[in-house]
Amino acid sequence: MGSKERREREREATRQAILEAALMIAAQEGWQAVTMRRVAERIEYSPSALYKYFEDKEAILETLLVQGFARLLEELRQAAAEEEDPGERLLRIASAYWSFVWRNQTLYELMFSLHQGLHDIKEAKATFALVRSALASWSEAHAVALRDLDDAVDILWATLHGLVSLALAFLIYGGPPRAQLLLKRAVHDLLRAWKQAPSS
Repeated sequence: MGSKERREREREATRQAILEAALMIAAQEGWQAVTMRRVAERIEYSPSALYKYFEDKEAILETLLVQGFARLLEELRQAAAEEEDPGERLLRIASAYWSFVWRNQTLYELMFSLHQGLHDIKEAKATFALVRSALASWSEAHAVALRDLDDAVDILWATLHGLVSLALAFLIYGGPPRAQLLLKRAVHDLLRAWKQAPSS
């Protein structure tokens, strides 16, 4: 390995250490506690040294946000690829979404609660497009004339996000196990309602 390649790998390793430190601080104290100084202390760097890797705190959060959606997208893609039946595929996607959230609660908070303009993020748009494609396939397979596909995707996504958010806040009786069952039931009931509606 040449010196240039080694420096690039070392730089990327340091960037990742910075991101992990920010995520750890947020997990322990909340995102409001993440500052350049706190991150520098966590990895034993001087605050000024961090600016060689990230312009500011927002750049760190933006990178974490993009990484989060890239990971979510990959997990939803894998879930979708495992099922041929369009209805079951949507249920798999919902289950994968749930699983991602519970393994990445702090990151999920950043992705969906603390950031504006998700439609400007390529990875977020690709995630929306994947769910849209899965719902379109289901609609075609069952000859369901959805009034507006994008509206239907927003309704589905709002249902998932709402149940997940309530579960994370421990506001659903029975806790996460019951909330997960409700998530599956909600998707199933939505699909059934769209099937029965004259024009959804």
